[in-house]
Amino acid sequence: MRRRALLGLFGAMLTGCDVSVAAAPVSPWKLPVAAPEPWAPPQAGNEATLRAVLQRYQNLFPSAVVFAAVDGHVVAHFAVGDAVRYGAEPVPATTGTLYDLASLTKVFTAVLVLRLHEQGAVQLDSPAYRFLPLFSGKPDITVRMLLTHTSGLSKDTPLAGETPAERLAHVLRAPPVAAPGSGYIYADQNFIALGALAERLGGEPLDRQVRRQIAAPLGMADTGYRPPAALLPRIAATEGTLRGTVHDPSAAAFGGVAGHAGLFATAADVALLGRALMTGGPLLRPPTIELMRTNHNAAFGPSAAHGLGVDLDQAWYMGRLAGHGAFGHTGFTGTSIVVEPRRRVVLVLLTNRVHPSASAPSPNPARKAVADALAA
Repeated sequence: MRRRALLGLFGAMLTGCDVSVAAAPVSPWKLPVAAPEPWAPPQAGNEATLRAVLQRYQNLFPSAVVFAAVDGHVVAHFAVGDAVRYGAEPVPATTGTLYDLASLTKVFTAVLVLRLHEQGAVQLDSPAYRFLPLFSGKPDITVRMLLTHTSGLSKDTPLAGETPAERLAHVLRAPPVAAPGSGYIYADQNFIALGALAERLGGEPLDRQVRRQIAAPLGMADTGYRPPAALLPRIAATEGTLRGTVHDPSAAAFGGVAGHAGLFATAADVALLGRALMTGGPLLRPPTIELMRTNHNAAFGPSAAHGLGVDLDQAWYMGRLAGHGAFGHTGFTGTSIVVEPRRRVVLVLLTNRVHPSASAPSPNPARKAVADALAA
């Protein structure tokens, strides 16, 4: 098997160049991170209510961490259960436990693409092949379609090839299964392509961009791809005894760094991203935030309501926080974020519901119940 360095994998494949083996760069986890902007003083009286609600659903997952803020005040931040329960000595979850975010990674990728849009490097309604040469066989797919899951690409990710680079090229060349723009199909392929786009135009690997452009300015010290071994004691297990290695098989096939999955973070860190996407802050300008939170899929019905990289007003996991412009995302491993700008709510629920089995029940009842309790 040929060996190729993972650094610069996306960009090199997009230009058709081989990737030469180079000295390992400094880990993105070592890049400096700013101190996070503090939250307003905590408000009392809410955490016990949310804890009681969550504990009714603890049969759905070994552990969970909740971070909830209203109008800038932290109203709840607590952990329940075991970050590791099966196949090893149990490890209790804490508020500092890192979870595999799974598809919550897509929100980070969307931010990187929108930053490129602000810089004039990407036009949302331009054909994606202008930025992704391997997309040349799909001239009707635009960047906006990738961000809103209306590209027509399959929900199944076609993996083939011996190396991560070959697998990525195979995915990028895959034809759509429906006419672009004809409907909503939630597909990881969309964000695999967007991750490749961000890497090619951003000039550095995706993991470094996330750390430098998002985590560092927001103070998200516990957020990144491929966490170092020193963090293993703080990481929640996923399927079987997997711990500290990405659960998503496609992201794993690309070496652990991809636009659709691969990030690990704490609930407190994810809440910092939620707060920034409510106000703009150092990430995006207010008009771009508004564009991100606008429903671009109105023609396809309420269940397809989607902004640029985020769900909109989906009561099946947002509960009573939905209905007033709430936006967010979920992850297969049992993670979710909901942001409700009207009442300035940020709600993060991270679980490892796939430990020890990915066939475990859906955590949606818990997501909805906690959101309902916070809304009340």
